[in-house]
Amino acid sequence: MTAPRPTEFSADAAGALAPVAGKVGEAKQHALAGTLRIDVEVAKVLLGQLAELRLRAADLVRDCADLDTPLRFGDNWVGQIMSRRLRTVAVDRDSGVTPVLATFHQVLEDLEATVRFAAGLYETTDSLAADDLRRALGTFGVATEGAS
Repeated sequence: MTAPRPTEFSADAAGALAPVAGKVGEAKQHALAGTLRIDVEVAKVLLGQLAELRLRAADLVRDCADLDTPLRFGDNWVGQIMSRRLRTVAVDRDSGVTPVLATFHQVLEDLEATVRFAAGLYETTDSLAADDLRRALGTFGVATEGAS
């Protein structure tokens, strides 16, 4: 398998998320190499918790779109400056909360993949997906290569 691509961080997110992402990346490499193992039942519990966290992070990223609106602090230069600054904090590509949350969501996805690799669940997932695809195609009378 190929090495995972490094996650790019905004300046504000780099301090907190880069070390975590680095450790997750190291663990993922160990899982891919087969030197990191997790009990399947423990992995299922972890995957359930990670799925909940990923959904919450995705909701937060989606909700950040609501922050990208002009704020009304009055029709004067102080109100306009405050509005621009708060909007920048919320949605700026380099230093806003939106890219930090999106990066956090990506780190959670990488952690979930690491748990799956360490528990040996990717083969099971791939096999189940292939079976589902064969069944779906079968309803249209289409056969796949290697179908039994």
